[in-house]
Amino acid sequence: MALASIWRFWVVSLFLSGTLSLGCERLQLQQVLNTHTLSKLNQMGGSFPQHCIKQRHFLKSKPLDLVKHSTGLEMSKISTQDRIQIVHQTLRHINKIYSMNLGSVTWDRDKVEHFRLILDRQLSELEECVRKQESEHKMRRNFTIHNYFRKLEKFLNQEKFSQCAWEIIRTETRARLQQMTSVMAQIRRRK
Repeated sequence: MALASIWRFWVVSLFLSGTLSLGCERLQLQQVLNTHTLSKLNQMGGSFPQHCIKQRHFLKSKPLDLVKHSTGLEMSKISTQDRIQIVHQTLRHINKIYSMNLGSVTWDRDKVEHFRLILDRQLSELEECVRKQESEHKMRRNFTIHNYFRKLEKFLNQEKFSQCAWEIIRTETRARLQQMTSVMAQIRRRK
């Protein structure tokens, strides 16, 4: 059943990507994939366990606001390429985190795998756009995003990849994916 679902998703994705023009016009597909990624993230684990609430304060990181980060103090200073880079770096870091030790989670394994497959697809679609942009402009590493995700990784390690640590990371991931929808909408408005 899960294999049939994955197969259908890939066929639809390939059809959509074939109908969109090349390059950064694939952002429409990005929004579809991001919605699907967010849906799978929500389905794979259910609601946040109440017994994990106290552990949240051990995460010594302020929440990252991608929307605020992508608008900056002066809208004119944040380019479309910078916004695309923010989305790309965020996806790359999320992908890296969910490639770590998932042994203690109680999430449905098929749904976790489906989430990771969609996340990989989303990242590979965006990398095509980033490569195109890199040839025109030198993309720079965003240290705010890098430091935020480094703290998430450190938290997982300190908490020995516990179930509660993963639930906190899943909550953080959900918030970033929701914010990415807004950032992608900003990109499309500026095109």
